[in-house]
Amino acid sequence: MGPLDAPTRDWAAELGLPADVGILARLVRLQLLLQRVLDDIAGTAGVSAADYLVLAVVRRSPDQRATPGRICEILDRTSGGMSLALDRLEKAGWLRRSADPDDRRRVVVELTPEGLAVATRVNADLHAWEESLGLSDAQQRTTARVVDQLLAAFESTAAGPAPA
Repeated sequence: MGPLDAPTRDWAAELGLPADVGILARLVRLQLLLQRVLDDIAGTAGVSAADYLVLAVVRRSPDQRATPGRICEILDRTSGGMSLALDRLEKAGWLRRSADPDDRRRVVVELTPEGLAVATRVNADLHAWEESLGLSDAQQRTTARVVDQLLAAFESTAAGPAPA
C-alpha cells in the first residue's frame, strides 16, 4: 500500500495504529464515522439508527410491506431482536403488523403514514449529507464500484477468516 495521506496518518497515529494501517482498519474507522452520522441524523428525527433501518427496509420493500423474517435477513438481525424492534416501532405508531392476506399464517409489516414520513425524512437528510461530501459523479461511481467489490468479497467469506 502506498504512503498514507495526512488525515489517515493523523487518525491512525491518534489511535496508536501502525503507519501501514490496512484496509480493514480504514473500513472500521469509516464504519464508526458513518454510524455517528446515521445516529445523529436519525436521532434528529426522533428515531434510533437501528430502528430507522427497519423503517427503511420496509419503505424500500415491494408495496412498502415486508415480513419480519425478510427484515431480519436484510439487516442480519435475530428474530428475537426484531420482535422487540417491531414492538417499539408499532408502539410509536410508525408501523403495523397484520396477517398476510395471501397466507394468514404469516405476518407482514407495513409503515403507517407517520412511519413513512419519518423514514422519508431521514432518507432525504442522509442523501443531503451524502451530497455535502462534494464527490463528483465519477467519484461516486468509482466509490460505489469499490464498495460493491468489497461487499461481494466480504459476503463470499461471511464466516470470516480462519483463526490464526
